[in-house]
Amino acid sequence: MRDKLIVLIIIGLIMLSTNLHSQNSLEKAKELMKNNENEQAVQMLEELVKEDENNVEYYKLLATTYLKLSQNPENGMMKAMKYFKKCKKSFLRTIELDPDDIESRVFLVESYYYPPKIAGGNKKKALEQLEEIKIRDPQKGMKISIEFLMFDEDYEQAIQKCNEYINRYPGDLKIYHYLGMTFQQKEDFQKAFEAFETVIAADSTALNSLYQIGRTAIFSEENLERGVECMKLYLQNDPAEESPSLDAAHWRLGMIYEKQGEMKLAKAEYEEAIKLNPKDKDYKKALKKVLKKLK
Repeated sequence: MRDKLIVLIIIGLIMLSTNLHSQNSLEKAKELMKNNENEQAVQMLEELVKEDENNVEYYKLLATTYLKLSQNPENGMMKAMKYFKKCKKSFLRTIELDPDDIESRVFLVESYYYPPKIAGGNKKKALEQLEEIKIRDPQKGMKISIEFLMFDEDYEQAIQKCNEYINRYPGDLKIYHYLGMTFQQKEDFQKAFEAFETVIAADSTALNSLYQIGRTAIFSEENLERGVECMKLYLQNDPAEESPSLDAAHWRLGMIYEKQGEMKLAKAEYEEAIKLNPKDKDYKKALKKVLKKLK
């Protein structure tokens, strides 16, 4: 009996030591990811996955790190594609372990739908994942369906689906941004303005809609003063990674000023855009054009 108890204690101590080691390794991997040391983080996470092939958190972190590596321009095209394949494989394992992980499914549905076949695109697989999302989160699934219709330039269907969404989920006014983008593409600019303004009325910090009001002002050559106002408000903020950059906003503001005949103001905005992003050819072209008008 005494010997059996000793064995159980030893096993318990080994398991505790293993768990502590795994926890320490996990924390180190997270710190490496935070510091953008992704290659080292991947090595550590791959070891953790070998130790526990059923740990959802390990696979999700591994997928995220592979994704970051695939987006690093220093890695080159072939290496980036290799990392992206590993990223998708890890996300597939994540949803295999946790079928209700919507975030991972959303990544997969987008990574299958948008790229061409040569880059791993597969619309059949995308739609399969979308159906799984609709089962678990019908609202999210409907939004993704609208995004796909917009991507495919099926604007009439996109508008119809947006209106269905508004009737079903009247509290989510962000859908009006999708509606505004669709009307903008159809060059129905008045309806685009109205849709973006609906978003702003509900949330004055909706930066993407502020930006798009300015952009719509340029395309339509209408509501230029409002376009200036919205673009200036946009420039007072620090936009998210997926939102238009500040240099792009300065460029767009310059375009509005140019349409107003305010060449000096346009010049100042183009110069600011170039200062923030010296490599952009469109900014330099715009500045060159306005300088000729100032002569």
